[in-house]
Amino acid sequence: MLKTEQDINDIKEGGAHLVAILKAVADMAKPGVNLLQLEDIARKEAEARGGRPSFLGYRGYPSALCLSPNNTIVHGIPKDYTLKDGDILAVDCGFFFKGWHTDAAVTLPIGTISPEATRLLAGTYSALLAGTDQAKVGNRIGQISRAIEGSLRGSNLTIFRSLVGHGVGRELHEDPMVPNFHAGSAGPAIQAGQTLALEPIAGLGREDINELDDGWTLETADGNLSAHFEHTLIATPEGPVVVTPLTELVDFLKNA
Repeated sequence: MLKTEQDINDIKEGGAHLVAILKAVADMAKPGVNLLQLEDIARKEAEARGGRPSFLGYRGYPSALCLSPNNTIVHGIPKDYTLKDGDILAVDCGFFFKGWHTDAAVTLPIGTISPEATRLLAGTYSALLAGTDQAKVGNRIGQISRAIEGSLRGSNLTIFRSLVGHGVGRELHEDPMVPNFHAGSAGPAIQAGQTLALEPIAGLGREDINELDDGWTLETADGNLSAHFEHTLIATPEGPVVVTPLTELVDFLKNA
């Protein structure tokens, strides 16, 4: 749990690289672009930055990115699909650098999206910020969960309760789990130096999920849209330090 100043600097450096990888993907994600092109640029960017994609090979996962368009919730394996105007695309990526993993996701508008899709993206990102505000040393994990849930419900969005945030560090997924809803207990106390990946995942329809035959891809059973935003933070006595800030990637939400 305890991290040295060098550890924290290494995590921050890795997080900055991860944001740059996501930015390169986001800049390319336009109508007419194929998902396999986005996968290719992510791999090249990761290699150029002296690290490796956390997801590639993780429990057999075959890609550097999870690319989840429209009603794909999470874990979408990049495939031969060409983006079109009006799509939304969740881009999830992890980066392993100097012995540490960071993890982040953003859902992007492709061209001009509907008002309901914009509401979904804005509400899901707002929930990420609400949870982050509670990621304070001495608070409980349940306070993060309660804040995320309250924000999502306030935006009238569906919570996929089987999908949660997590600790992240030497391993891609570590304890504790960070639910996107209040699970009925306060949960463990947040400690100084703890690194967490918060990731509200929300939808416009029912909570029911279908798993595809590839063993990874999860879709909404009713075909409604879903969105996913995630960042990695370090809890410090001065407050949470977000090491994969999405600010540059969510400019489209400024007027939402």
